[in-house]
Amino acid sequence: MKIIWHGTASIEMSTQTGKILFDPFVPLEGSPIDVKLEDFVGFDDIFITHGHFDHIANLPEIYRLNPNVKIRCTKTPYRTLIKSGIPKDNLILINFGDELCVHDFKIRVFHGKHANLPKLTFKRAHTYVHAPTRKNIPYIVHEIKRCKENDETVFYEIEAEGKRVALMGSLNLREDAEYPTDSELLIMAYNGWEDNFPPAVRAIETLKPQKIFLDHFDNTFPPLTEEVNVAPILEKYSGKIQLLEHKKTEVL
Repeated sequence: MKIIWHGTASIEMSTQTGKILFDPFVPLEGSPIDVKLEDFVGFDDIFITHGHFDHIANLPEIYRLNPNVKIRCTKTPYRTLIKSGIPKDNLILINFGDELCVHDFKIRVFHGKHANLPKLTFKRAHTYVHAPTRKNIPYIVHEIKRCKENDETVFYEIEAEGKRVALMGSLNLREDAEYPTDSELLIMAYNGWEDNFPPAVRAIETLKPQKIFLDHFDNTFPPLTEEVNVAPILEKYSGKIQLLEHKKTEVL
């Protein structure tokens, strides 16, 4: 199985028979991340972890580039995407507990949990009124109001070519859920908290993966984002954890 990170939480997985894409998103102007809409051409199968704008906002444009695409998501992003103009024929509603087969991927859908976003998220906009990227703020505020999560974050388990990958849509786990453990790889969204380190440790100790990739630590919608400090988690799990590099193919 090959894995490519396209920035934010956008993960491409491919085998000899096909490829799938999770949470495609194009960073806003001013971001140092070089990801464009054209990077998401040629995908027929997209999976969404939750309905926040940095996971679904670009899907109408991506649909127009891939008119045969099937986008799989829970009911809240489903409704948002319908309102955004994506035809129902291109949307597939998924539910927690589903087991899906796409190409030679076997995908299980678990009820995840979103990180506890800092309460200062909206107030931070006023801190950056003089930043070069301040023109992004009205768009970000509008999209945050439009794109809701509604406790529907998905935790995916993806199996292909004898390998199991756990993919966290956000850096949190439900206490009342049973998640698959001992996977060959955990892809962890390292973002969302004032301090990402404690919830990351809790997740790693619960899921017990053999190897860990971090994503979603990059600066993709300035001025409300900045690159996250990953040094503490890299130090604690040295040799087991690594950062994904943009557009670099990783082989599992």
